[in-house]
Amino acid sequence: MSETDLAQRIETLERDNRRLKRVLAVAGPALLVALGFLYAFPRSSARMRLRSAADVIHAREWDLVDSSGRVRLQASMDCALPTGCSPQIRLFDQDGKALTTLGAGALSFSGKTGEARLSAGSLHFSSSPEGGIAGAMAQIGITPGSGGHLSLVGKGLSHFFVNSDLPRVEMGDSQGYMMELGASDLTTVNSGQTRQTTAASIVMYANDKQHHVIWQMP
Repeated sequence: MSETDLAQRIETLERDNRRLKRVLAVAGPALLVALGFLYAFPRSSARMRLRSAADVIHAREWDLVDSSGRVRLQASMDCALPTGCSPQIRLFDQDGKALTTLGAGALSFSGKTGEARLSAGSLHFSSSPEGGIAGAMAQIGITPGSGGHLSLVGKGLSHFFVNSDLPRVEMGDSQGYMMELGASDLTTVNSGQTRQTTAASIVMYANDKQHHVIWQMP
């Protein structure tokens, strides 16, 4: 190939290159817009279909896990109840212990030192058992047919009960002795008849199995 032929070929390639650049300068932006539209339209349609399909999700259980794969939040149906299935949401700590449980008509919290439960008409607190001995408990609520009540129970089964419907306050120590302030049901040993005292009464009981009355007024 002569130098003249080589020079002509180089000139032809440069001319074609300049022509291609002019075409791309004009058609390039339009092509990019068209490609962007074609790319966005299917994705937009897919998102719309996804939102439409996600309006209703059917599942028996939904688990939220942490970075280690441990379940930390669970929404499920509890079908172990004799009355039938009931929805519940549970929150777990990293050891798998349920710290908070929300169910139909009930809410419970638990920690290292105790737990609390809120249900229809009742609020209950209890401390964690220590050494196999039941911990202290406190409860306030409304008992059907018996009015409002308050109960406090210590570790040694010493207790303090209040019933607004009677009305009566009952106290007992860890040795089994009891005292009732207010309306009390007393049974006469000889006749077996039961009578109820007034709210202005005080009755003290022994710590035997029959809880015999050891003092009363009036």
